[in-house]
Amino acid sequence: MTTKPFHYRTCGLSYVYLQNGFQYHETPYGKGVSIFAADKLHEVIARQIVVSPRPLGGQEVRFLRSLLDITQADLARLLGSTRVSITRWENKPDDPIPGPADAAMRLIYTSSKENDSLIKRVVDTLRERDDAEHSKSTLKKRFTLRTRGNGWDTARAA
Repeated sequence: MTTKPFHYRTCGLSYVYLQNGFQYHETPYGKGVSIFAADKLHEVIARQIVVSPRPLGGQEVRFLRSLLDITQADLARLLGSTRVSITRWENKPDDPIPGPADAAMRLIYTSSKENDSLIKRVVDTLRERDDAEHSKSTLKKRFTLRTRGNGWDTARAA
């Protein structure tokens, strides 16, 4: 018996359908659906988005931003834009975002997945700053550098 594809709207994208990897079940509230390895699924969806020749729209921006786990304000900082612009893009799910922001968004997401990329460290720093601002903790204002080879590097705590 073949199951018809499941329209996976929970990810926030209007056009994702799953051929398998899901299971229907009964819950106290009615029919439910379980998705197998949703985190891995989201990574595959994101990869498809960033390599697609189709312009990014607001729904793709929101999806990629959610995977980066950053706020609209932090994404705006990365893109050299404003939080209001990010909000406007995300509220128009099918409208393409400006070309330079489209290219930057694809690069930011892709680079953030590399273990030792500068953009990954920037995204992690923005996330830490956002967490600190919300928890009212203080941010370190000191960092230590050391020479290494023919240049400089940050000195890591022992």
